[in-house]
Amino acid sequence: MENYYRDRASEYDEFYEIPEREDDLAQLKGWLIGRAKDRSILEVAAGTGYWTEAAARVAKSIVATDYNREMLALATRRALGPRVTLLTADAYALPVFDSAFNIGMAHLWWSHVGKQRRDKFLSHFISRLQPGASILMIDQTFVPSRCTPISRRDQWGNLLTLRTLKNGMRYEIIKNYPTAEELRQSFEPFCDNIAIVWLDHFWALSARVRTPTT
Repeated sequence: MENYYRDRASEYDEFYEIPEREDDLAQLKGWLIGRAKDRSILEVAAGTGYWTEAAARVAKSIVATDYNREMLALATRRALGPRVTLLTADAYALPVFDSAFNIGMAHLWWSHVGKQRRDKFLSHFISRLQPGASILMIDQTFVPSRCTPISRRDQWGNLLTLRTLKNGMRYEIIKNYPTAEELRQSFEPFCDNIAIVWLDHFWALSARVRTPTT
């Protein structure tokens, strides 16, 4: 996965230029901006900063992380402003931060998290957020005309697809398309107030990290 996104970095933003996605993307930017206002945000899998840039218009601060330096190098070209810090970091091994975050966001990432790693990722991500923080996620629905066909399932039930880049390199990657019920089942052990918006090309999830009881 890391190699795939490193090699895809230069062509990644073409994903957002497909005309059929424009209406969904506009709606999702509004959804995100409405929830990010004056908040301190930790973002994983920030990629080229498409969603970072949208949230940066209104956020108090954002630490945007990604495993690939190549992706973050492209993010520096966006108008992110002084309240955004870009940091190379593994989503499964995030550093301990001095600052406290009341939002954690990860967009176009959940579909790449293997089913066998979902609990591990969520518990680790949440450990870097304040109790009662919000989680915001955006990802794709399966649209046959626009999504790469599924090639097979692995032993955990993850969907895999073959992707060919412009340089001819081919990669097989995890690309899951959960149902709304699957999303609820994944987040309910960790979160309350789960709300899901389902659009033609994307879904969006908001949830509140459950405050531990003593």
